[in-house]
Formats: sequence, structure tokens, C-alpha cells
Amino acid sequence: MEVIVNGLLTGGLYPATALGLSVVFGTLRMVNLAHGELLMVGAYLTSVLVVALGGDPLLLAIPAALILGLLAYPLQRFVLTPVMVRNADAPVTATFGVSIALQSILLLVFTSNPRSLNAPYATAQLEVLGVGVRVSLLIATAIALAMVFGVHLLLTRTRFGSRVRAAANDADAAGLVGIDVKHTFAMVLGLAAAVAAMGGALLALSYSASPSGGMTWLVTAFTVVVIGGLGSVRGTLVGALLVGLVQTLASRFIGAQYSDVVVFGLLIAILLIRPEGLFTKARRA
Repeated sequence: MEVIVNGLLTGGLYPATALGLSVVFGTLRMVNLAHGELLMVGAYLTSVLVVALGGDPLLLAIPAALILGLLAYPLQRFVLTPVMVRNADAPVTATFGVSIALQSILLLVFTSNPRSLNAPYATAQLEVLGVGVRVSLLIATAIALAMVFGVHLLLTRTRFGSRVRAAANDADAAGLVGIDVKHTFAMVLGLAAAVAAMGGALLALSYSASPSGGMTWLVTAFTVVVIGGLGSVRGTLVGALLVGLVQTLASRFIGAQYSDVVVFGLLIAILLIRPEGLFTKARRA
């Protein structure tokens, strides 16, 4: 029971780290290699606001998410969207360049020292089903679930979501009926960056963030998204819980050094059975 509860709570944090990556691919069909650095920038932005203003890190993560979303908007509109229409592979190179630039900026400003967000509940424990669990992971799981369902409703039940789906399915046709495709795509990356900022704050609250830690979390996010199904919001949730549970079980019964091997073995097995992931329908040519 202890392993299962801790595994699910660890996996409950992962949707917050992977959701932005899933949203961008599901709507823009773009692999955002800068996603890990967006997580780290969100964590450091939150820490700066905590030092400058004081207060609860979770509350200050909200303005940090808004700031990062506003910064991501012009990046998509004036840099990535023009690149996307020229070559389908070019955005991968462009986002890789963005990731290197963001990592370099973080190293220059904050050096290479890891940083955590301190709060009274960050190290506190609570008993759940007879098992002691960290309160920070409980909070992260609750917020991640709220983010997943909120983004799902936004993309499926609102006019903005209708515009996003129309632009993603056929950008030329969407433009003909009056949808500003460039603005819509930029709003999507802004949303994904804001979600990533919240995920980064939750990471720094439960663990720690470092300027060079983006790649590690990018790999984890990719694993979650690919297992759940590229572009599937509900698949991101299921994939995250599955990855967290498998990691914890492998660490407990095989050894922490083999947990990644087991997770990637699971990834390969799922791809062999369902190459499109668990919750994405196969597309016809």
C-alpha cells in the first residue's frame, strides 16, 4: 500500500510537467524541445517573486505563470509560427535553440546551484490510508488534476477551444472563415508556457529546480505524453500516473538505479502494441 500510494502521488505530479508539451503537440503538431527549460524558468520566476514579495509559493506561481505565458506569446507568433509554415522540421531546431538560450540565461543569472521553494507544508507529512505521504505531493497532485481537467474543458467546451481545433485541423480553412491563426497558435503556446510555469513551481516545491535540469524533466514529460498518446490530455493524466507507479515499484523491488530502465522498457512495450499511445486513435494516411 505504501508503494502504491507514493507511486500514484509521484505520478500525480507528472501531469503538471507534461501537460504543456501535450497541448502544443496536440494542437500545433510541434515538438517543443524547450519545454523542460520552460519548467525551470517557471520555478525560478516563482522563487524570484517569493524573495521579492514574500508569501505562499503556490499563490505567487500564478503571476509567474502569467508572466511566462505573456513572454511565450511573441515567441510563437513572430518566431515559431513563421518557421512552421516553411518546414515541418524547422520548429524542432528552433525550439532546441530556445532551450539552449533559456538554459544559458538561467545559468548566468542564477548560477548552477539548485533552488527549492520553501513553505511550511513542503516537508510536512500526512497519513493517507495508513501511509505517511508528503503534503507537497498531495497538493501537487490536486493542482495537476485541476489543470488537466481545466485545460480539457477549455479546449473542448469553449469558443477558444473551437478556434484552436479548427486552426489545428486546417489552418488555411480556418483563416478563410475569419480565425486569426497566428494569434490562436500564439495563445496555445502562451497557455502551454503558463501550465509549464505552474508545473515548475510544483517541482521546486516538492523537489528542486536547476538551470540544467530541464532536459531530465523533458525526457520524463516525453515518456508520459508518448505513453498516454501524443496530444491527448486525458492520456497525459493516465500516462503520468502509470509512469509514477512503475518508477516507485521498480525502485522498491528492483533498485532505484533500474527504475528508468523499467519505465523505458514499458514505453517500448506500449509503442510496440499501440504505436499511437494509449489514448490516441490511429490516423489513416
